[in-house]
Amino acid sequence: MQILICGAGSGAHALAGIFSQKSNVNVRVFINDSNKVQRWNEHLNNHSLTVTFREEKNKDWSKLQSQPFLVTDDPAQAACNSDIIIFVLPAFLHLKYLKLLFPYIEEGCILIGMPGQNGFEFDVRYALRRKLNSCIVINFESLPWVCGNREFGKSVEIMSIKTQLLGALQGNPSNARIPKFIVELQKLLGNLPKLIISGHLLGMTLVSPNAYSHPPIIYGRWKNWDGQPLDYKPLFYHGIDEYTAELLGKLSEEILTISRQIGQEYPQIDLSEVIFVYDWDMNHYSEYIADKTNIHTVFLTNGAYNGIVHPMLQMPNGTYLPNFNHRYLTEDIPFGLVVIRGIAAIAGVKTPYIDLVLSWCQNKLRKEYLIGSELIGKDIGETRCPQRYGLTTLPEILGLDW
Repeated sequence: MQILICGAGSGAHALAGIFSQKSNVNVRVFINDSNKVQRWNEHLNNHSLTVTFREEKNKDWSKLQSQPFLVTDDPAQAACNSDIIIFVLPAFLHLKYLKLLFPYIEEGCILIGMPGQNGFEFDVRYALRRKLNSCIVINFESLPWVCGNREFGKSVEIMSIKTQLLGALQGNPSNARIPKFIVELQKLLGNLPKLIISGHLLGMTLVSPNAYSHPPIIYGRWKNWDGQPLDYKPLFYHGIDEYTAELLGKLSEEILTISRQIGQEYPQIDLSEVIFVYDWDMNHYSEYIADKTNIHTVFLTNGAYNGIVHPMLQMPNGTYLPNFNHRYLTEDIPFGLVVIRGIAAIAGVKTPYIDLVLSWCQNKLRKEYLIGSELIGKDIGETRCPQRYGLTTLPEILGLDW
């Protein structure tokens, strides 16, 4: 099995280390950055990649050492004969990588966003065009684990493993280069998370947890900030107050309304994977959650979120300021919440709470997406909302002509 992993972050490190351990698997990593490729290969010439992890809560930590794999910045070398291509990249890089790999993607290739984030399928359709019908596209809602503490090219730490990982696919599975590819992918990942492939790709765009959790948590923490530096890094998930928890619920309800509206007009489209934020956390982290009473307690007592803090900038005097140029906004707004807002506009659904968060966040980013209640700002072309691709009707965003 020939697997290509696109990316240089913690997720790509973890996948490369774990997959290279499997028999009959050849792993390649593609990074469009010659300096990073050189650095990673310099380490791999003498050492393996170390993945530190624990498979279940309260179990001792263990380590695995990778088997040899290729790291390259040559798209032809990377994609040649690839059975599976996994994109473990910031969403703003998806289209660039897809265009670089396009000439070398072969029929039956399986393209996986892990996570693809909101609108992944729009980028794939735009980049692949005539090759689209011969490929299979899968978008997963998140990474299989919470991982980080990466020493580039050398090590990565998996702090917790999700119970399940939901995804959706489009394309004819019988065209795939690998028979029973979901079964094979499950073998590569191990027993957990359990892979569940269900519903329509648009459901993955709507259910994407980063888009409707990161921006409102940042809004809730900093909306009344007085501009004074802090002498600590505030906790992110474990630091939310009741107002922010309620806001998370309201955003989630608006997204559910969007899915219901689309389902009423196109009942053949399965968007059942779009669920309430509380249910999503319970499905993925139930064993880590001490108090399951409500959204607020679920976030406060989820052990998988231990130690995660707000993105901060450290000042010369040791104090901290919030970093509004972190991916929690730079990615989860234009490639997250704006995408959902664009779908809401096409579906004719009002979203006052999404608009509240989006308006505040775009100001912090110095961008213009939303003007009043209309998604017509000058920076829409930098996002992945369907309007950016000229998709303005439900049949178009559903890919009914795909």
